[in-house]
Amino acid sequence: MTGQPTALPRVVSAIAAVVALTVALVGPLGYFELAYERLTGEMLTELDIKAQDTSQLISATADMWVYQKYRLEELLRRRHTLTNQSTRIFDSHGNVVVGLGVTPLSPHVCRTATLYDSGESTGEVEVCRSLRELVWKTSGVGLFGLMLGMLIFVTLRSIPLRALRAAMLALEREKERAEVTLHSIGDAVVTTDRQERVEYLNPIAERLTGWRSAEAAGRPVTEVVRLVNELTNEPVPSPVHLAVTEKRIVALANHTGLIRRDGQCVAIEDSAAPILDKRGEVIGGVLVFHDVSAARHLAQRLSWQAAHDALTGLVNRKEFDHLLEEALHSARTQDKNHALCYIDLDQFKVVNDTCGHIAGDELLKQASALLQSRMRGSDTLARLGGDEFGMLLESCPLDKALQIATDVLHAIGSLRFTWQDKVFTVGASIGIVAVTPHSTSTQWLLGAADTACYSAKEAGRNRLHVFEQGDEELAARREQMNWVSTLTRALEQERFVLYGQPYQALSTDVRQPQHVELLLRLVDKDGAIILPGSFIPGAERYNLMPAVDRWVIAHAFHAHGDLARKFGPDAIFAINLSGTTLSDEHLAEFILAQAQMRNVPRENFCFEITETSAVNNLPRAVSFIRQMRNARFKFALDHFGAGMSSFSYLKNFPVDYLKIDGNLIKEIDSDSLSRRMVAAINDIGHAMGIRTVAELVDNAAVLKVARDIGLDFAQGYLIEEPIPLTRLPANKSEPASAQ
Repeated sequence: MTGQPTALPRVVSAIAAVVALTVALVGPLGYFELAYERLTGEMLTELDIKAQDTSQLISATADMWVYQKYRLEELLRRRHTLTNQSTRIFDSHGNVVVGLGVTPLSPHVCRTATLYDSGESTGEVEVCRSLRELVWKTSGVGLFGLMLGMLIFVTLRSIPLRALRAAMLALEREKERAEVTLHSIGDAVVTTDRQERVEYLNPIAERLTGWRSAEAAGRPVTEVVRLVNELTNEPVPSPVHLAVTEKRIVALANHTGLIRRDGQCVAIEDSAAPILDKRGEVIGGVLVFHDVSAARHLAQRLSWQAAHDALTGLVNRKEFDHLLEEALHSARTQDKNHALCYIDLDQFKVVNDTCGHIAGDELLKQASALLQSRMRGSDTLARLGGDEFGMLLESCPLDKALQIATDVLHAIGSLRFTWQDKVFTVGASIGIVAVTPHSTSTQWLLGAADTACYSAKEAGRNRLHVFEQGDEELAARREQMNWVSTLTRALEQERFVLYGQPYQALSTDVRQPQHVELLLRLVDKDGAIILPGSFIPGAERYNLMPAVDRWVIAHAFHAHGDLARKFGPDAIFAINLSGTTLSDEHLAEFILAQAQMRNVPRENFCFEITETSAVNNLPRAVSFIRQMRNARFKFALDHFGAGMSSFSYLKNFPVDYLKIDGNLIKEIDSDSLSRRMVAAINDIGHAMGIRTVAELVDNAAVLKVARDIGLDFAQGYLIEEPIPLTRLPANKSEPASAQ
């Protein structure tokens, strides 16, 4: 430790010296004063007695007393017992009349008293005494005092000084430890006094601010630590001032930058706090901060990467969706006109397949640069995926958007992409849609632009197409096409799930087994449940339903053991089959193989087919139904009464259940014709030995009429909503009470 010189030892030594000197001087001086007063007191007493005796003698012999030498000497000898003393009598003229003893050597002290005769002065008597003995004794006392003072000096100096040195050493060690700590930590530390003047900067603070601690000491902290907002470059209020005045910890605001002494800006983060004494009074402040330039740069880079395509540097799909959302909001709130263009490169796949992915990437880069060169500064170009680009033209009417898109189309058409020895012509198809206050959503806008782009492709490519309301049917077809890849991935990733919706028995005659219809749901990538009405049309159009139905059959058979334990061994579970699945020649073979593999009781499963699909595939449907019934499976004709039904067709279908269409059922409590039609279907079904089921029963009035008509079962949200099989309650087969 390199201790700094201090005045405290000298102060302690000076105090000890003063005390010791005081002790050394007070003793002899006090002794001398007391002894001297005593000596002079004795002399005065003796002098008074001799003066009185002599004055009496003078009064008796007024004219002759000066000649009575022997008597005067006798008077003087009466109290003359000291050898270091002399006594003399003087007449009125100052002449010695008589004397006793030799005048003492210096130092000595003399005292005189006046002699009187009848009240008049006739002379003096003088007593002188030597002070040498007093001086010697005082010297002895002084020597003792000096020794005592030296002892006191040594004691007072050594004991407190040792304690002081120990305390100073401990304090110095603490200071050194604190300085080493402040030097060692990775954060910059700046301390100030109560007036917010800098007292100390650790090395990190020196490096970040550009100030040396000695140079910064005494300067205002706002001069040494200049803080600004990185985004606006406006000064930031001093956190030290807030911490000191408000006696609280103050965190630095976001995007805070430190202006170094050389003018460079460094991104920093952290906080300021007041320094309090034991009484809680503010005695200063401390600012602790660290350089986050690298972290902030990394965050900015990651943020940029999250919003941009790595290959082309263009805005990516996620960021483009956000910008499109803002444009739609401004169109609705500020009545602004924007346009959205969906661009698809026509020859990209040819280049990619012929020359490889590296060539394809290079084509995308060149096309991106070419597209950007034809856009305004306020427009945004994004890569939406593969060879598809999105162009958002802000504050751009549709006619102006057509001009820009036409220019882009010509530019892409003139591009000649060269790779090694091959040259390719590149074209593009562009779909345009106006962003107006009436646009429903960003998803709708992108879908409309994509549909318009698809129309441009179908019209011969290398052209543009503006979306119009008449394109809705084409958009629906495009949406169905999108389901192809989604359903294929769902089958591969097992993202389907089975729900169940039970029937409720309406008859009170006999106990009916539990009936549960198994329903299909799709789980999207975000975990949301998608209803079959969204994906089944596309699956049927593009022949994916056979694979979907096979998934349902396989998983239903696999779950039978758990279902039977929950709903009873005689419970019947219904599985829907689509019309396209009925055309599958190997469907029956698959069902029988799955039933044998899972060892399921076939009479516990009922396949449902719609009336329309059965009529459209009459020979195939009849053959399939008979084959499955021979294998002990049950059948239901679903949505009966919804299509071109005829009771004559019903004779050809050996089914076990008729599920009467919900559009008829929901009006039987209010429409007499619907009630009579349902009653007729129920009577014909019962005449053929077929049980009847009321679909879409959603209120108690409909349930009561269905019971009065004599239907066997009811199904709908009043009975139970479709829920996952694991949460489905049992015992819904009990007869419904009258309501």
